[in-house]
Amino acid sequence: MSEFADDQGAPVTATISLGADIEHPVSTVWTAFAEADQRVQWGVPEGEEMVCDIDEFRPGGSIRARCGAPGALEFASTGQYCAVMPERHIVTTETLTRDDEILSTAIITWTLTATSTGTRVELVDQVVSFVGQGMIDGHRNGHDICLRQLGEFLSS
Repeated sequence: MSEFADDQGAPVTATISLGADIEHPVSTVWTAFAEADQRVQWGVPEGEEMVCDIDEFRPGGSIRARCGAPGALEFASTGQYCAVMPERHIVTTETLTRDDEILSTAIITWTLTATSTGTRVELVDQVVSFVGQGMIDGHRNGHDICLRQLGEFLSS
């Protein structure tokens, strides 16, 4: 049984909604998403690593990345870009696995809106965990960290 699993084994679902105000123009924030070499710098918690194996940043394009402890990269993320509207929104699917065990599947929507001081980034993650509440908590925590790190990355 996975470290994330509960005793029931039933899927757990959640809709996670988070947002952040970033003091950079929409075009700059968009580029941080669109360019995989930038995304891997802010897209995982500090102390972890992400490698993008495939990143076809277009509607219908595939995404495949590995992430986790540096050198181990024990998690695999596969998905598809469902919608890409430049400088407006990105909608992706993501299935997270470890050792061929499906941990979660999600539809993730990122929306960018210009504000008087920069960009409002809104994230909605509609996630199904096959290994219990811990994976839901991991999604929420990971996205929260990524939103903070996105702002820090752009300000560095």
